[in-house]
Amino acid sequence: MAVAIALMCLLAVAWRLSGHTKTPIPVHKAPGTLPPMPVFARILWAIAAEQRPRAASLAARLGHLALYLLMLTVPTIALIRDAAADRDGSAENAATRFVDLWHSRATWLLLLLIAGHILMTAIHQRMAVRRNNPENTP
Repeated sequence: MAVAIALMCLLAVAWRLSGHTKTPIPVHKAPGTLPPMPVFARILWAIAAEQRPRAASLAARLGHLALYLLMLTVPTIALIRDAAADRDGSAENAATRFVDLWHSRATWLLLLLIAGHILMTAIHQRMAVRRNNPENTP
């Protein structure tokens, strides 16, 4: 899932920098269908595994909820764009412009949450090491 998200983001950046708007779209769409599948599996697993410990704080619960919602929302928005476009995908209408805007914004928000998740994981790991090894703290 992480590889697919990273690949799509790199392709989108290359797409914007190159100015060739049609070239990477098929390559961008293919991995775009992957993240919802493991997200659904992960949600079902979380529901089935009742003994899994709860998140330590409300912020952690809300952060994870936002991550999962965005991992489902971003590809859903792209599917709506495909439905609003012509067969060749080149339709420029109010629906596609609206969806393009929100697909981009939701993706940037997802990337921001992923970066925050990585940062908080590193912080909590460091805190756990300090807690378990008090003699190693400066």
